Amino acid sequence: MKIVKVSLFCTSLLSLATLLASEPKPQAPLYPNPPGNCPSFFMGGDATIAIDYFRSLPDGSWTGNGGAFGSVNLAFGIPKEKYGFGAQVGGSYGLYDWDARGSNTSGNTKALQQQGFLTFGFFRQTPSSCGVNAGVVYDVQFNREFSVFALNPTIAQVRGQLGYVIMGRNEVGVWASYDTQTSHKESQELPVTFRPISQANIFWAHYFKNTAQTMLWAGTPYRRGLMNASGRAGRYILGANFRAPLSKSFSIVGHAAYMAANSGPATQESKNYAANICFGLNYAFGGCKAGERPYMSLADNSNFLVDSNVNF
Repeated sequence: MKIVKVSLFCTSLLSLATLLASEPKPQAPLYPNPPGNCPSFFMGGDATIAIDYFRSLPDGSWTGNGGAFGSVNLAFGIPKEKYGFGAQVGGSYGLYDWDARGSNTSGNTKALQQQGFLTFGFFRQTPSSCGVNAGVVYDVQFNREFSVFALNPTIAQVRGQLGYVIMGRNEVGVWASYDTQTSHKESQELPVTFRPISQANIFWAHYFKNTAQTMLWAGTPYRRGLMNASGRAGRYILGANFRAPLSKSFSIVGHAAYMAANSGPATQESKNYAANICFGLNYAFGGCKAGERPYMSLADNSNFLVDSNVNF
């Protein structure tokens, strides 16, 4: 049943984009001067190094995890490029908790936490100043020394986004995720389960003429939390990301998110919230036409929140 739901979700999103792909008439492109240097082949992308802080429900009463990561996100235009269809693939790898991990009570307290993300999928970007954008990707999160139990879960989700670019370089729409892979581990004979938090959000984005951009979103988890007999994993979600260009190819980028804990005793709320903040240096290359630059962001700790059945 879960596979059927995911398949219908992906098919519906891209089918809608296909039906709306015919723009009413040619207009000025959204990015008249795209970031990066234009190659002679249909590919573009981004490479980023960043500092990152995150925490989620599996971290419990501990403050969270600080570290750094590197990432690459690539897009390939799919003919006919006038419709703006493309495929994308990318990933990241990060090291966290450089000053040891006091929360690691069952293993090596000096072992670094390692985290990687893999994202791949398809998208459609409007080639003009207004029109439909859409994308569907599959996200996988790999971990070592993760959570207060220092376990190694691998979990996954499908994520989709549908937006409409209106005059004034603004885009409004929705994005959502649905968990597809849960990880079951054990710590000192205690069963521990990890699962992506399925969420639904509305968003607004603005694209500046100098290739700067910003995006804000607000939403909610919509599945029962693993710690709850009933009720969601959190009350609401707020998030944002931005790009501020330094030159033709280099930009300062960042993203952040917060999920409020469910109402309850202060000791519970202080353990059961999620937060992320990240700033980095981005290098953009290629991608001169719609479909040749990634539309969907890589999976990260702002759009891939994690639930657990137990913490302390």
